[in-house]
Amino acid sequence: MARKAMKASKKEAAKSVKKRTKKSAKKKAAAAKRSGNRKKAAKTNAETTATVPPAVATETEARLLPPANSVTVRMYRIGHGDCFLVAFATADPKKPVYVLIDCGYKPGSPAFINTTAREIGQHIVAATGGRVHIAVITHEHQDHVNGITEANFAGLSIDHAWFAWTEDPEDDVANDLRKKFKDKLLGLIGARNRLAAAGDVKQAARLDDFISFEFGGDDGQMFQPAQMTAMLGAAAGGGSANKKSMQIFKDRANDVRYLRPHEEIMTLPGTADTRVFVLGPPKDPDLLKTLDPLGDEEFRGHAVSSASAGNYFAAAARDDARADDPSRGSGRPPFANRYVVESKKATRDRQHGRFFKAHYGAENGVAERSAARGQYEVDDNPAWRRIDTEWLYSSEQLALDMNGQTNNSSLVLAFELGKGGKVLLFAADAQRGNWLSWAKAGWKDGKEAVTAKDLLSRAVLYKAGHHCSHNATLNGKLTDTYANLSWMSQGDHGREFTAMITAVRAWAETQKGWDHPFKAIKDELLKKSSGRVFQTDTDLEKMAKADNSSQIEWSDFQSRVEGERLFFDYTVRA
Repeated sequence: MARKAMKASKKEAAKSVKKRTKKSAKKKAAAAKRSGNRKKAAKTNAETTATVPPAVATETEARLLPPANSVTVRMYRIGHGDCFLVAFATADPKKPVYVLIDCGYKPGSPAFINTTAREIGQHIVAATGGRVHIAVITHEHQDHVNGITEANFAGLSIDHAWFAWTEDPEDDVANDLRKKFKDKLLGLIGARNRLAAAGDVKQAARLDDFISFEFGGDDGQMFQPAQMTAMLGAAAGGGSANKKSMQIFKDRANDVRYLRPHEEIMTLPGTADTRVFVLGPPKDPDLLKTLDPLGDEEFRGHAVSSASAGNYFAAAARDDARADDPSRGSGRPPFANRYVVESKKATRDRQHGRFFKAHYGAENGVAERSAARGQYEVDDNPAWRRIDTEWLYSSEQLALDMNGQTNNSSLVLAFELGKGGKVLLFAADAQRGNWLSWAKAGWKDGKEAVTAKDLLSRAVLYKAGHHCSHNATLNGKLTDTYANLSWMSQGDHGREFTAMITAVRAWAETQKGWDHPFKAIKDELLKKSSGRVFQTDTDLEKMAKADNSSQIEWSDFQSRVEGERLFFDYTVRA
């Protein structure tokens, strides 16, 4: 039914486009003829047939119309990033409710799968008829928002825009988090400057990449060290590329809401009984800082470092990058002032200068003489005793922590298809602390209560967290008290469980240490779903039925799947 309905809508759109194109061409030819330009008129008439878009082009004009009593989830193949258009059927088959969830990618990744954010943005406009009822931005990272530009979404109107409470300008906790984040970002820039000045261009470039993730931008707007001062000021004032993308949706929306977990059960606007539950992010700042799984929460196969660079490093490096000019600073190591002697001052100190010159690498001659005499196993004057820049190498951990904490502030939504019905779980990039918070409270539903465990038990679709990375899907047992993969799809729902992974493996392998998707988690998803796992860079023809799935179940799944270069469609019956 889904396949036939979607093909029918594409044929209707194709006919409409063809008629409009021919009519436009005839008008141009007639105008050229009236103006006396017979040559141009003849050329225009000759090109009439050629200007009619081919079958593939007309498909991009098709409205996304789900079958009755169904939901179609369109997973756009935008690159290493998230972009979902979800169409909920209503009483009027030609007027579904459209929910757009994020639209962004890691710069460089779309080239690996031959798509662009521009064509996907315009495809969304065409698929929705130029109107999205709900636009959701889960969190402020470029791979979720940098596809949102005025040009990409020209002609799109938005009824409601939803954000996490962490974006609420009137929330005191959110404002405090933003201030701390700015301090850390300032420290990270300072560390980057010191490393570059010390000649470690490779490590400085590594930090440039991390800073780009926070500032945002696309392939043509990567972070430039020379623009640090302006960029930092812009970010503080809401002018970063990520903020600008988010503002576009805010400006177009008739209503903007900042959602908090466990507060209310919302009915999806425009539908009769589709309900929305907000699971995260948690309001507890400590949980937001809890990033990596511990013990049995982790899927084995990856060594995880849960060490945090913390605020000590940020405070020290912040002194190295002043707010008025991040390119300047003293470069003070992360210790209290009473324990610090700057190397330049140390060698000139009246009381201790001779000692520092002799033992801390200030005069190579001393070390050379002692080594020549062979009197010591260690030179008197080795440069490695200084820590001028060594402490800065922990800056990458700070960058990872900042990146993870932004991920952990993800807005996590569960769409329930009628009271007690199937659930679609969109976990964005939620990490450990976000997952742990889901079961700490529930929702009042009249005289009853709904729990996270109940919702997850009915989940038939799971948008895998953070490109299926090692720390964004928790392992565990059904009997555990924290949310984990085992909680999902219990009973008959397990026969329909499907996962979506927004990853481009070939691009991820070009990044240092990026194991996306993480094999242990993907293997578990394949097992749990009997092979029903979509991945951005994997064509539908490569999806294979698992041994634990019957041919009837697999055929039923395939009948509800469509796909092309730009997207995958998966229809769920309510």
